[in-house]
Amino acid sequence: MNHRLLMAALAAIICPHLSGQSTVCRPAARLLAPANLERARQRVRTEAWAQAAFERLAEAARKLEAEPLPVFDTQWWETARRKRWQDIYPEVHRHAGAGVGGPLLKTPDAALAYAISGERRHADAVRRVLLHYADYPFVARHPDVGMTWAGWGMAGLRACDLIRDTLGSDDCRRLDAFFERALAAVRANDEDWIREGWGGRFNNHYAHHKLFIGTCGLVYGRPELVDHALQGVQGFCELIENAARDDGLWFESSLNYHFAGIAPAAEFAAALGNAGHPFDLWHHAFANGRRLRDFFVAPIATLFPDRTLPTLGDTYGARVSLRGHPAYFAAFDAFPETALGWLLQDAERPAAALTLTRLPEGSYPAPAMRTRLWPEHGYIALRSQEGTHYWRGDGYSAFLSFDLDGIHSHRDKFGLMVYGRGAHLAVDPETVASALHAFSARVQHELNRETVCHNTLMVDGRSHAPIGQKLAVVDFIDGSDCKLATVADFQSLVYPGVRLMRTVAVTPDYVLDVFQAASSTPHTYDYLFHGLDDQGAFAVKGAFTPVSLGLSPPWNWLRHARQAPVEGAWAATARQGNLTTRLLMAAEPGTRLITCQFPRTDTFAPPAFPMLAARRTASLTVFVSLLQAERGPLPEAAIDAKPGPYGRLRVAVRSGGTLREFTVPRLE
Repeated sequence: MNHRLLMAALAAIICPHLSGQSTVCRPAARLLAPANLERARQRVRTEAWAQAAFERLAEAARKLEAEPLPVFDTQWWETARRKRWQDIYPEVHRHAGAGVGGPLLKTPDAALAYAISGERRHADAVRRVLLHYADYPFVARHPDVGMTWAGWGMAGLRACDLIRDTLGSDDCRRLDAFFERALAAVRANDEDWIREGWGGRFNNHYAHHKLFIGTCGLVYGRPELVDHALQGVQGFCELIENAARDDGLWFESSLNYHFAGIAPAAEFAAALGNAGHPFDLWHHAFANGRRLRDFFVAPIATLFPDRTLPTLGDTYGARVSLRGHPAYFAAFDAFPETALGWLLQDAERPAAALTLTRLPEGSYPAPAMRTRLWPEHGYIALRSQEGTHYWRGDGYSAFLSFDLDGIHSHRDKFGLMVYGRGAHLAVDPETVASALHAFSARVQHELNRETVCHNTLMVDGRSHAPIGQKLAVVDFIDGSDCKLATVADFQSLVYPGVRLMRTVAVTPDYVLDVFQAASSTPHTYDYLFHGLDDQGAFAVKGAFTPVSLGLSPPWNWLRHARQAPVEGAWAATARQGNLTTRLLMAAEPGTRLITCQFPRTDTFAPPAFPMLAARRTASLTVFVSLLQAERGPLPEAAIDAKPGPYGRLRVAVRSGGTLREFTVPRLE
């Protein structure tokens, strides 16, 4: 009998439908097999890390016993339903999201504590919460509720799978009815997404929907739900084939969102394996050779030396580290590759690792890193220190974006981030929102997504226009002593009537930045730069006076603005501990330098991010700057830029007695 017929037979005997006689007490498949639990018990008995992990689980279970449970209100929806869906994110997340979902999301840890120890009080704590949520009313219709409810539903399914032997028949009937209603609500939302096109195709929301739908199919013996999650419209097969860029980066224009789409796929792959399903989502080769595995290996190539992802697009002020990332433990269990083991080898193991078959043991060599281009996405990494020595972080690493505007993108074309001498130097900051739902927070749409937050060029005080195509790569040099890239907007996509071109060169001693702007009429150009400093401000010489940047967003979020004319070369310095960073800019008459503080939080908690803008009004201008950092005296440096032959600009940089020359395309 093939697997589908077997599942159908089990469904007919055990779970003829999701309602009626079916119960989570007698599932068609287990989400965590007995062998996984026995492995966890053995580890807790014999391994110190496992004992510590179990104690965290037990503590979570003890806290859950007294966890306040939310009151479920339906009246809010009578008012909210009359508003545009774009305007009711806060209400939705208060009543259908993070505002009420916390206790249920905590049940899997407490349930695992019971499954390992057999301590009945842990199961009782879980049961109390599950039965409380059994009465939750799924009343809202909004783009975000499907993902939220799917998250709750998965937590509930995992918890029920672990405490099923403690549930009575009445409990099971109530929980079955809850999961039936949750499934119907998530499916309806998934269909709304497909019909309305919210967020575009291949959005990460689909992965969350399909995870819950497919897992219900496994638990309740309904193979059509499993097939729908895999093969249906915007199912995992379509997502893996179409949401990948380059060698496996998620298509949404934020590296932080990479795991928003991939973590649900990994969880479903593990559930399929535990259930004995014949489809191996971990290793299946889709069109163009795409595999789920690729999504775990590819992000490693983007990392800064501290193993953090570049903060592109929506990050909500979080810098994500892949060192010990929980999803990588499940991935290593499926395909124990060296690069994954290296990420995990010295990291604290999460409690979920207790049940895995394979864990990284011993030492793994670091992956060799290199300068590279991601042409499908639109990223460039220039690295002066390559190979395995890259991870020492002594050299300079620059990350330049020329991506189009996709989901979760910012107005950050030509955006530049730099890491060097063991620290982040040029940063892409986001102000942390205090609102419950950061995506719709005021600071997110008034400040964080705007051009003023990024290390790029702003024209006439306006943010970039959204663009539907990538910018042009003009130069890409991967030499032994110089890594250089030039990106250009010859079509005036970013600002109508303005052509822009940025060249970044990385050497062992500094990062050179040449940013050119050309237009037929004069414009005001702001070269924007954000860094890090222990006191939250740049040190710059000059006769600075206070200046108002305006009372409207995004300018009203900036604090302590001052300005000064700078006719000659100038420098701004910052300190992080014993590290000194200096941005040196070549002389250009008519330049005004503005310094200010960019808020770290929307409540303006210190320290701020130091920010500056070099402002000029012209029809043609070139900003030539040098970024250096040292844990000791900075070498003296000088920049000389002048037109060269063959439509090139020639830049000579003398630093510490060493002269290097560069030629870059010149905008006319």
